[in-house]
Amino acid sequence: MLFLLPLGLFYSQSSLIEKQLINWDSIRGTWLVDCAKALDEGHAIPERTFPEDFTPYEMMTMVPLEYRNRIQELSFQNSASNKIDQIIASLANVVECAAIQGRSYGDPHVVTFDKTGYSFQTVGEFVLVNSPGKLEIQVRQKPQSQDFSLNTAVAIQLYGDRICYYAQDIPDGSKLPIWLNGSPIQMEGRTYYLPHGGSLRLVGRNYILAGPMGERIIMDVRSGQSAFINVTVEIPRCQHHAIIGLLGNGNGNAMDEFQNNRQNNAEVWRGFVAMNAPEFASISEEMEQRYQNQLIKDFAEGYRVKPDSTLFDYRPGLNTAFYTDRSFPRVIRTFSSIPNANRTEASKRCRQMGVADAELNGCIFDAYYLNLAPNPVPNPPVATEGVIMDKVRHPIVNNNTIFSDKTPPINPAPKPVTLPTEHHDGAIKPSKEIQTPKPNISFPNARPFKTDSPASTPTHKDPPIQKPNNKVPSAPQTIPAKGGKGKK
Repeated sequence: MLFLLPLGLFYSQSSLIEKQLINWDSIRGTWLVDCAKALDEGHAIPERTFPEDFTPYEMMTMVPLEYRNRIQELSFQNSASNKIDQIIASLANVVECAAIQGRSYGDPHVVTFDKTGYSFQTVGEFVLVNSPGKLEIQVRQKPQSQDFSLNTAVAIQLYGDRICYYAQDIPDGSKLPIWLNGSPIQMEGRTYYLPHGGSLRLVGRNYILAGPMGERIIMDVRSGQSAFINVTVEIPRCQHHAIIGLLGNGNGNAMDEFQNNRQNNAEVWRGFVAMNAPEFASISEEMEQRYQNQLIKDFAEGYRVKPDSTLFDYRPGLNTAFYTDRSFPRVIRTFSSIPNANRTEASKRCRQMGVADAELNGCIFDAYYLNLAPNPVPNPPVATEGVIMDKVRHPIVNNNTIFSDKTPPINPAPKPVTLPTEHHDGAIKPSKEIQTPKPNISFPNARPFKTDSPASTPTHKDPPIQKPNNKVPSAPQTIPAKGGKGKK
């Protein structure tokens, strides 16, 4: 006798959760399920089989609300669901989760995730953000004079991929500033797909690194007399826990940003006035210098990059110590010593350029001492903006096109082809880059920087590249990227 069982008994809760995505879109939904499996195992995600150039998080934002709600309901009903269920449910949840934002910009100034602002005029390589197992960001601060430094390089570990941008001191002396897993890559299209689910986009002068679980790092590249990078970090509050670094812990409490380094210096930070606090404009120069001295001598040491944990690439014989100078700055410049008339003039210019109150004092500081152009928080459009996804009847090839570093790309590329197919090595037409006027960068009040130690100031006469002993394997040399077929 044939017994008919309820449908739910044929499918585990895991299968039901996966089925929600497959029922929504058999091709895109299946890719999301396979991405969850790859993220669980730490493997490279499957190639995209649809025209859009989305990360898993971005694709989940396109899933209708009713499907995402059903995924959450199924997850709550079965608290013992497997890891694939949990990752899919996390993706559905993170779409609705608020993001927190932190910044390192200018000479540089820092605004933490909890909106505490401070100046960080130091020299060396530092941990900006560390969310264990998911995201780590390191910045290299290089001296520009005796009293100011700038972010000249940034290194990022994102779910198993290591991405570096070198505004100065490109490790192999080439003109390719973007490096992936120890080798330079060439951005030929709008989007470059990272092996472990992230993507790198170029929008104007902003390089936007998007993570598979909703992370976004915006590298605002400034060229001119001294090229540097402003770094903006956005991460979903519900996805990252136990954060440490110069951008703070992101716990919502602006009063404990220096907790990790004040066990033996509790009195030093008592009553610390943040640079973006209203009362900061009226503190004494002596008090401001006291704060700066402690930031340089105490707080900075807790987040200096160590030789065995660096994410940067180096030339032979060099390491993070080469870029370290603990005697910097020679002179501590303060906001309180800026004349009121100059504050007023700089404030007007900063506001006209869209600088928010939280970063106004930092903008005034940069304008007076270094004549740096105002740097409002960048707000590039999200990748999914305006995209309408058509029905995909058959899987198509949509991956990075790889060229030999000796073979220039050929234009144009063929249209995506239906699977199964052999890999096509044709090139794609590079997207037209938005031309943005370069800011006028000069240092009218700064003196030429001279160091007392040869190891303090990097030179450009070093031998060719030496890659660090990082955990991430090297990628092929000079890899141009194929743009996605989403809205341009």
